[in-house]
Amino acid sequence: MDFRPQLRFVDAFPVETENGEMIALRDPSGIARDTILLSRMAVFILQYFTGEHDVETILRILTRDASLELEKKQLLDLIKTLDENLFLQNERYLEAKKIMETEFIASGIRTATYAGASYPADREELNATLVNFYQEEGGAGVPGPVNGLPTPAGVIAPHIDLRIGGATYTHAYKAMVESPVADVYVIIGTGHSGLKNIYSVLPIDFETPLGRVETDKDFIKNLQANTNRDYSADVLLHKTEHTIEFQVVFLQQAFADKPFKIVPVLASFNYQMLEDPYFKPDQECIEDFTTALKKTINEYPGKVTVLASVDMAHVGPRYGDKNIPDDGFLADVRQADMNALEFVKAADARGWAKAISDIEDKYRICGFAPIYTLLSSTDAKQGKVLKYDKGVMDDNESVVSYCSAVLY
Repeated sequence: MDFRPQLRFVDAFPVETENGEMIALRDPSGIARDTILLSRMAVFILQYFTGEHDVETILRILTRDASLELEKKQLLDLIKTLDENLFLQNERYLEAKKIMETEFIASGIRTATYAGASYPADREELNATLVNFYQEEGGAGVPGPVNGLPTPAGVIAPHIDLRIGGATYTHAYKAMVESPVADVYVIIGTGHSGLKNIYSVLPIDFETPLGRVETDKDFIKNLQANTNRDYSADVLLHKTEHTIEFQVVFLQQAFADKPFKIVPVLASFNYQMLEDPYFKPDQECIEDFTTALKKTINEYPGKVTVLASVDMAHVGPRYGDKNIPDDGFLADVRQADMNALEFVKAADARGWAKAISDIEDKYRICGFAPIYTLLSSTDAKQGKVLKYDKGVMDDNESVVSYCSAVLY
């Protein structure tokens, strides 16, 4: 038992039960397989599970600061529950993580997580669904033949649930289909749960209802050789992230009769990490990865497209705003998005970062890191925004904006 308990990064959300409202804890990495329910008082106590305090100190703090009289056995029972369910940062968790990582990589395959939820699990139904996105309202229309434009250096597509923004995806994929197919698509998705080393590269194949897509292991090997750091950590987060999986199914449908490979990458950092001297090690990490990726792309003998899987603003009560977004507010959001996207059109990574910094990311851009990485690691000279839209996410009319764009 670890008597200086430290809670790991987990998701917490309210749940109605027959005993009233409780707080559920869930592990986004999937290492802790079960979701556990705790009382609000128990969750309050967790703020002191920082790894700095032993049991006796936590009891004293609770009595002094919260006037909470808690028996030692109650606290030990809470620690035991968290420990047995792998929610604490300790040896039990680290050993379980190591085993799962080894098994995951040894399997050689990242299976579809969202089939049957965000999109159909049946092959034929999924293919029909993706085809219909092109033709529905807001879709790009049926792709034509290769039109003389080069293979894109970069592409931006949404990662919003396909059931909400499927039509917007098609504008990015129509541009790709009407250009020569790339040999490799480096898919850079948002790492929503944070990443130890800013980036995480997954060296195994992806499988969806449309079949298996090979990951380019040689590209990844060369990328690692060009870096000064190890980007193989946090591989388990790939199992539950949707941001790469959604692009894979679109690529499979778009290029069903053409060979291609992928390089799955998760990225997680914000504008502050590029500016604040406190984050100098992270800045060096970002510079190292983007420089290495650019060098690897330039050394690659075939065509490479960097595909950023991103959403834009997140506004409304679901994301922390007090009020339901009205038309005036959403017009401001759109303008801020468009101001930032001007730097995508100019293929200007620093300009993109400054546009988000200037408004202190007030609208919570989800795709900051993948877009910055794309703009920093390609030789793109100019871009074009193909489609911009937004989706309503809940009954409180919370909104996410998203777009498709292409860079040459």
